[in-house]
Amino acid sequence: MKKILIMSALLSPLNAQALTEQTFVERLRATHPFFNQQALSSKIKLIEKRATKANEDWVVAVESAYQSAHKNSNDLSTATANLDTASIGLSATRKHANTGSNITFKHTWRNKSKSTNTTNNGFSLDYTYPLLRNKDGINERLSGDVAQIAINQNTLQRLEAEEVFILSKLKLFIDLVYAQEQYSINEQRLALSKKELALVKSKYSASVVEKVDVLSQQDAYQTANQKLLQAQQDLTLLRHEIAVALDLDFEQVVASTDLYKIYHPSEIALKAYLSKNSRVLKINNLSQKILKRQLLSFKNTSKAKLDLKLGISSAGENTNYSKSLSNQSTTWKVGLGLSYPIGGIKADSNIKKTNMELEILVQSKREQLLDIYTQAKTLKEKIQFLEKMMHSNQVQIKIASARTVEEKQRYSNGNGEASFVINAQNNEQVVKLSYAQVAKNYQKAILAFKASIDQLVE
Repeated sequence: MKKILIMSALLSPLNAQALTEQTFVERLRATHPFFNQQALSSKIKLIEKRATKANEDWVVAVESAYQSAHKNSNDLSTATANLDTASIGLSATRKHANTGSNITFKHTWRNKSKSTNTTNNGFSLDYTYPLLRNKDGINERLSGDVAQIAINQNTLQRLEAEEVFILSKLKLFIDLVYAQEQYSINEQRLALSKKELALVKSKYSASVVEKVDVLSQQDAYQTANQKLLQAQQDLTLLRHEIAVALDLDFEQVVASTDLYKIYHPSEIALKAYLSKNSRVLKINNLSQKILKRQLLSFKNTSKAKLDLKLGISSAGENTNYSKSLSNQSTTWKVGLGLSYPIGGIKADSNIKKTNMELEILVQSKREQLLDIYTQAKTLKEKIQFLEKMMHSNQVQIKIASARTVEEKQRYSNGNGEASFVINAQNNEQVVKLSYAQVAKNYQKAILAFKASIDQLVE
């Protein structure tokens, strides 16, 4: 009895802080490193998306050179005998992904040393705009578009991974609820056995019952005590496991939920609902979207490269830098550049390969729908059968309780045996534990069903 009081004292003061299913999940999200890992994976996808903008960075280049030319005295050429040339070129180039165009600014300075110093300054602005291949930047935008789809895909994958993880932990929570119930049933059975043992002993002292009745009741008491110790062990180990997972003190791990509550799901056309709402299928759709986007670029690369080219430049020459700046001559140009790959083997191969990969995903999606529909359908049927079993358990408990009362009455009237009373009491305990076991399986099946239709984590 002392052990019972100790465990009751361990659990009862904390009922006000007991864990519900909701607070269990909230605590899990707040403390478990799994969710931090998931958050980091999303941040990585955002960084990868930002990295795709690198092709739009300004590229600045500087070139410098010094050249010294000395003519041999025997050379009959009329060219200048000695010429030293120093030059510096500064350029800045940038691509614009949304149009596929390039723009380049360039400035060159050249100083020639001969009989008199001459300085040349040049400025140019060149712009290239694609008209066929890479029109509207379809190829430049490929990595960015794919990265955005990958971000959307990662969001769904995170939810899917979190749902699987939370499902596994909530099943552990249901195990805790069951372990508490199992302990409570065994605790009540031991208290009853102790009371019955004291009663039999008093009857034996009054020579009302025989020694065998006392021995039978002592054996029943020890059996009940052993079952309570086993239940205590199961409960204690579970509480320690959950305490570590939730970063709680052992004393704080007490569950508060109705193990026997009945789930009333809304009526839905299961296959149609899954086809429209399943995250797994949505992830597959996004994988198809990535391939379709790549296919657009592969088809585009098979086109001729036709670019519109525009340019304006100015150049000036004088004896020094400032004078050459004020002595500029301007020119402009417009033109077309055309090139076409003969054969197009690479583009054709990429197109065929991507089309095949798309077909694989289409067939994979059909298989995924069959798998999740089968899982959800069987779980739904399982829930219905378990609910019927729970109703049957309730009836069985009433019968077992009535039988115990009847056996006790018969024994008190001298028409029965102590062993019959003990058997009836044990049977009542077994039926109650069976009810709790079925209820545990029922609650786990409900969680699994919610996860199969993506309603456990939304």
